[in-house]
Amino acid sequence: MNKLFFIILSVTLYLYPHLHPMCAYAQYGPKTPSEPLTSSEILTPSTEKPIEIWTFPSAHRLVTSKALILTVQVIWRLGINVQLDDLANVDLSPFSVDNVTIGERQIFDNERDFRIVQYILSLPEDTKEGKYTIPSFGVSFVDEVEQMEGIATSSPVIVKKVALTITGKVDRDVIEIGDVIHYSLTILHEKDTEILLKHLKEINFEPFVLLHSSFRHEETPQIKKLKIDYYLSIYEMGGEKRKYEIPPLSVFYFKSTGRGGGTEKVIETEEVQTQPIPIIINKLLKTVDVPLEGQKGPMTYKRGELYFQGYFLIFLGVTLFLLILAPVGLRRIKDNLFPPQEEPSKTPELAAEELRAHLSSFRFSGERFQDRRHLEGIDTALRAYLGALSGLPRDKAVAITTSEMLTMIPTEIALPSKEILRGLDMLIFGEDHLERHKVEELIGRIEEILRPAGENK
Repeated sequence: MNKLFFIILSVTLYLYPHLHPMCAYAQYGPKTPSEPLTSSEILTPSTEKPIEIWTFPSAHRLVTSKALILTVQVIWRLGINVQLDDLANVDLSPFSVDNVTIGERQIFDNERDFRIVQYILSLPEDTKEGKYTIPSFGVSFVDEVEQMEGIATSSPVIVKKVALTITGKVDRDVIEIGDVIHYSLTILHEKDTEILLKHLKEINFEPFVLLHSSFRHEETPQIKKLKIDYYLSIYEMGGEKRKYEIPPLSVFYFKSTGRGGGTEKVIETEEVQTQPIPIIINKLLKTVDVPLEGQKGPMTYKRGELYFQGYFLIFLGVTLFLLILAPVGLRRIKDNLFPPQEEPSKTPELAAEELRAHLSSFRFSGERFQDRRHLEGIDTALRAYLGALSGLPRDKAVAITTSEMLTMIPTEIALPSKEILRGLDMLIFGEDHLERHKVEELIGRIEEILRPAGENK
């Protein structure tokens, strides 16, 4: 009995890989394509297979001029060399391959790696409506551990060419009572296809309330686009077991050309539905049973209260505004009535006396800060004196630069004044250490300029 059980078990284990459909995905031996799998078998990962090909189309319904993105994920065990270059030249007729992108190799788990390949596919514009199949394709590989080679194939994908596609999405799926949901509905359709808009304007979104909606039409050389924006909200909740979802929307359309002979045409409408979208209502806020007060009548105010609460606040605001602008206004009125008079120019004699006073009080001390402060006083007095010779006010004479001063003073003292002013600038701002002989030499040259003024006096 034990021997019979052992024999049955051995035969079962031997035949199981050949009988199980999952193991028909990749075959060893000669490089011939294997039998394609269904979509459910592709999406089921299996660590027993050396290589797997999963396909994911971006849509199963297409209209004219719309591209289809086919994402292919190739997964293989470590120790297997996959010829991914085969995927760059696959024939997917009747679809044309507009672009191929092969991603980098990545880690799937401890035993497998994977790469993602994306195809951008399209159908010719004159393609008739109906079902079209993206054919299966193969990838050759070499099992370096088992020293065997083979080909793994994908499953075919069925795509339907239709006259109209519809897509619905929301900006949020978790809300609280009173929040607004933006539900966007996009419809792409052929130019000879008409949509029943009346039905789309009278949609019941129960338990949600339709606040308002907007319709936008766009047109391209190949297709038409209708964008509908619905704004929904909910203000009350039902029982605990109630499910909240945006119900499926039906779009009815028909061919504008119609069918039938003679003068009469038969119009047959077709229907396309969106998928329902679940919405989660946030119930974390605790509800408290508070008895509602009775309805009150309109509140009345006395005339004095109206004056105080209305006109007094206006008066207060105007008063504050005037107080803020009063200083500026008074200053402008004063300037217009009493314009400021410029300070008269000081006579050359008085300016010369001031300069002599600074020169006679100067004593070289050897302290940098103190000596420079005295030189700054001499420089200011000298500029005031030169400005007085030119008829300039004292403030302007002190404020202008040395170059401007030299263009305004009399020509006979411009050259010596130039060397003296630049020498003062160098002593005050340039040198870190003041030398006695330089300072005394510069003071002597200033006194030479003052001698003619002293003799005239």
